[in-house]
Amino acid sequence: MNPIKLTFNEQSLMTKLLYKPLFNVLMLLYVYLPGQDLGIAIIALTLVIRLILFPSYLKTLRSQQMLKKIQPQIDQIRELHKGDQSRQSQELMKVYQENKVSPFSSCLPLLIQLPILYALYRVFAFGLNNDSLAHLYAWFPKVPETINTTFLAFAHIPALTVNLAAPNLCLAITAGVIQLVQSWLMTKFQPIPKEGGMARMINMQMLYLFPVITVFIAMSLPAALALYWVATTFFTILQQLIAMSSFGRKYVEQ
Repeated sequence: MNPIKLTFNEQSLMTKLLYKPLFNVLMLLYVYLPGQDLGIAIIALTLVIRLILFPSYLKTLRSQQMLKKIQPQIDQIRELHKGDQSRQSQELMKVYQENKVSPFSSCLPLLIQLPILYALYRVFAFGLNNDSLAHLYAWFPKVPETINTTFLAFAHIPALTVNLAAPNLCLAITAGVIQLVQSWLMTKFQPIPKEGGMARMINMQMLYLFPVITVFIAMSLPAALALYWVATTFFTILQQLIAMSSFGRKYVEQ
């Protein structure tokens, strides 16, 4: 499969506000972490990003839980006032206000994260060559002469090394498998309805289809992106488990 060709606009606002800062942080980690391994630097950067976004992510999960809790009330109001949209909206707003929850609260944190996630994608797609060193700030303390894109080179085991600048089938499959685990875990917060016909069928299809799509996309992009996806999904799973623990057993379907 031929890699997807990517383009890069050095003068875009996204480049100046997000790409360059994230690229400089990645290079700092690359230079100062033991071994000067770009893959380790990517994992470390991913961890930093996930920690920064964790409060927002936790808020999203809490909102999903609250909306799930009041869903029977919402369904009842929609049924009682299905012929009167104005009255229905008023009653729904009362329920939201009484429970101190917004129907859009679970979406807003995601919208905040999207520019950061897109900038990270650009870093891993375009920042793995020596020409990208021109994007380092003038104050950068220790500019590397070259960027070694070989992951796990310090292990001195050829079978384990990965060229992060080229697609890698093993990392792509790993990304799909860990995505499946994360998707399954997410059903603990948003259980697939036992009844519901078409809705249940669509949910089940997405549970298994998204990991497959992840594999095919990762097979066409630099392995650095697949490694990032594996790392961010793994850290997301850990955060979900932490959230489940903090929520107690509220996430279990009644």
